[in-house]
Amino acid sequence: MNIVVTGASGFVGFNLSQFLVQKGHQVTMLDQDDYCQRLVHRSPLHDMPFIKCNLAKDNIHLPPNIDYIIHLAAMPHVDYSYHQPAEVFRNNTLSTQAILQYATDRDIPLLLASSVEVYGGEWGRVYNESDPYAPVSPYSASKVACETLAQSYAQCYQLPVKTFRLTNLYGPWQLPDRIIPRNFGRMLDGLPLDIQGSAVRDFLYIDDALRAIEQIMTHGQDGQTYNISTGIGTTMQEIGMLLEPLDRSATAKEIRELEPTQSRGSSLVVHSGKLRASFGWYPQTTLEQGLERTFQWYQEHADWVRLFNREYHTTRTSRSFIIDMARYSVPAL
Repeated sequence: MNIVVTGASGFVGFNLSQFLVQKGHQVTMLDQDDYCQRLVHRSPLHDMPFIKCNLAKDNIHLPPNIDYIIHLAAMPHVDYSYHQPAEVFRNNTLSTQAILQYATDRDIPLLLASSVEVYGGEWGRVYNESDPYAPVSPYSASKVACETLAQSYAQCYQLPVKTFRLTNLYGPWQLPDRIIPRNFGRMLDGLPLDIQGSAVRDFLYIDDALRAIEQIMTHGQDGQTYNISTGIGTTMQEIGMLLEPLDRSATAKEIRELEPTQSRGSSLVVHSGKLRASFGWYPQTTLEQGLERTFQWYQEHADWVRLFNREYHTTRTSRSFIIDMARYSVPAL
């Protein structure tokens, strides 16, 4: 298939674009820039056309004969949305409306990326696709708006749309301002692990998510929403315990129970029942295996990781650790 991936220079979009090419698809990458310098590091084997476009502002010009659009483009950082709520909500909803309209005008099926953050997150719960929206952050509220926009286009204009909700992913090319890559960067530079917060999250290795996305695109049912998750909860402290053995020089860690903002639910564990029932999908990579593979990748790509060492050298007690603050020219106090 001839596929356009929006947000293609981001963590998920970059990995997904390469995965789809390896599966024999033709991919056109679309994003507003390559600020994180993933594209300049890519292998010539996966040299794909790249369209520079800000979907929230620019006119969209895609090549003809597109079979599918996978819409990942968004400002995805929950903590950034806490500090810049209007910017995140405006960007995410406007870009989604624009690509929905483009797809409708040309009768192109669309696969919408959303987030399990739309559920909010409470202790003791495991969420399913039928659970109601309960967004906590401006980011998660924007994803609720994007989902309902997509539903309205399906209803009003019969646009073929499917939605998937991603859990907390990790793996190669993830910016080091999320807990796992952030601490990998600190380990590379001989700093103590920095484990902050008491939340429980559902961590999934990127390769397992990519398999699920392709299956939903090729075999999923229009109008349906699919969780992509493990159903297993892991505390931040457990993440720290799993990271320590990966580097013998990591002899200390700093643990702070308090969250840096009030923008997250306390526990967000999500069941991927539809995926398992429909396609027999299940995570093939354990957390221990995925962390080991990812740390090895970060060791082999330390030059890229250290482009962002100013952010992962700081603590999360201020907003200075958020790489998007530098990306969008917002002072990181």
